[in-house]
Amino acid sequence: MKKIPFYLVVMAAMIACTSVPKNETEDQNQVEPTEKQTFAPDNFPQKGLDVNAFSKGIQHIGLPTANIDETIRFYEGLGFEVATRADITGRGEFVFVKLGNLYLELIPNGDPAMTNGAVDHFCLDVKDIETLYQQVKDAGYKIITDGIQDIAFWDNGARYFFIQGPNNEKIEFCEIL
Repeated sequence: MKKIPFYLVVMAAMIACTSVPKNETEDQNQVEPTEKQTFAPDNFPQKGLDVNAFSKGIQHIGLPTANIDETIRFYEGLGFEVATRADITGRGEFVFVKLGNLYLELIPNGDPAMTNGAVDHFCLDVKDIETLYQQVKDAGYKIITDGIQDIAFWDNGARYFFIQGPNNEKIEFCEIL
């Protein structure tokens, strides 16, 4: 049996969520999420939010690591190559490694979970981040960054924001400038 790559599973799930037909007779009033909810149930799955209109696919997956250099060597052994690296947050050196069009963000973390499922986040490569941000906010998703963030990474920088998923997973939306 052939394994399906992780990024295809994520993309299929996202497409399924964004292709559910809207009920045009629903009340258009926004419902605020409670503290334990990551989205407003009455607004789910979209109420006008179409991530497919903004997404160019999966951009990267964030992996926490206690030892950046050891992790780089491991992935280089699998054919990955270092795409970029920098200490941009004062938390240590972040490194992106790539294999084809798959990027892994190696995140410095002195105490990673070291358990199955210990992925920090996945990131969608998007365009028009301001419009997408407003639509995500209007749809009632729990945004866990303070608005859209600017970061001096990549050649011309990037802009991003995170939301929290229903299992406390983080989903990043990032536009590389």
